[in-house]
Amino acid sequence: MQNIYSLKQNLFLYLTPRQKSQLLSYLKSFIKKYSNLSADDIFDKFIEEENYYNDIENPHFEFIIEFLESEDFYKDFKLYAKLVFEELKYKEAQKPIIEAQKAKAKEFRKKAQDFKMSKMKPTKKQLYYYEKVAKAHGITMKETSNASRLDLRNWIMDIIEPKELEDNDD
Repeated sequence: MQNIYSLKQNLFLYLTPRQKSQLLSYLKSFIKKYSNLSADDIFDKFIEEENYYNDIENPHFEFIIEFLESEDFYKDFKLYAKLVFEELKYKEAQKPIIEAQKAKAKEFRKKAQDFKMSKMKPTKKQLYYYEKVAKAHGITMKETSNASRLDLRNWIMDIIEPKELEDNDD
């Protein structure tokens, strides 16, 4: 099959470039919206909708009213629908790869944040919160003079998380 760009160039040749752009953009979202239907059913739904809006004198695209019944419009619509369906299928096939990339990126950002926190001194609020949490749970505080923000965050989480697990068991 031809590439997407050359195929788009050969569709709806009876429209101006601006009209064609508007129509293709709308058709893409319309086809995606009804992607569970066949191309013929989507075409029928599109024609029905455009005729409805034309009847109430508020058409989406005045410039295609005269072409709605033409065979060329039907062929162009079907070709474009096929192209959109292939694009959707391709995106669906790429989904696991993209999700894996997102997970790796998230993990990398977390490691980068942890590294940054390991080089920074804890804030006064963090020290105060650690002190309050340790007292509330009856845990002896660790030496905080050489601790980093990462250390304090981990210590606080070690205190809080086991408590949450015990609360869930009740």
